[in-house]
Amino acid sequence: MPRRPEQFEELREKSREKILSAALDLFANKGYDATSIESIAKAAGISKGLIYNYYESKKSMLVAIFEDAMALGERLIKKHKSSTDVNERAQGIIDTYFELLDQHPEYLKLLMVISLQPGVMEDTKEMTREMFKRNQEMMGSMFNKGKHKDTIKGLMLDALLDGILLNYIRYGKQYPVEELRKRMIKDYCTPEKSRK
Repeated sequence: MPRRPEQFEELREKSREKILSAALDLFANKGYDATSIESIAKAAGISKGLIYNYYESKKSMLVAIFEDAMALGERLIKKHKSSTDVNERAQGIIDTYFELLDQHPEYLKLLMVISLQPGVMEDTKEMTREMFKRNQEMMGSMFNKGKHKDTIKGLMLDALLDGILLNYIRYGKQYPVEELRKRMIKDYCTPEKSRK
């Protein structure tokens, strides 16, 4: 019995996901330059030729991974962007970051690893510039109170989150992520009068 068009589309999407999942894992753990198309095909369990039906190059896979990561981050952040309460918005963003760290650490690890590889950064300059700009706007405006902006406080929180990611990459599950999340919420999201 011949397949229906929606079945073909479903198979294409599954193949695309397998390829990107393998590429993401290899890029994050071996490095972009050390990863070959052959190793991605092997990890995905498909032929090298099939990869080229979906992606023209390693760079196009990296761009697709960045797009997926940006879309995921945007969906998660969107839930908290509209909150007018500064502390609630900050807690939502902190919780979102730790949710990403728990459920999608490979995206965050890849972004960190890529940021330390100058040649790769050049290949993805526009995307990383856009991600940086959005991140800085979000973090910088997080602690706005009417006309008063505390941009530095938002940027300090961003730097702290980057440090947590680096240590999580280094130490893995033994790193006290949940305790850090709770402390950050206390320090950044609780009105000073309520802190104990």
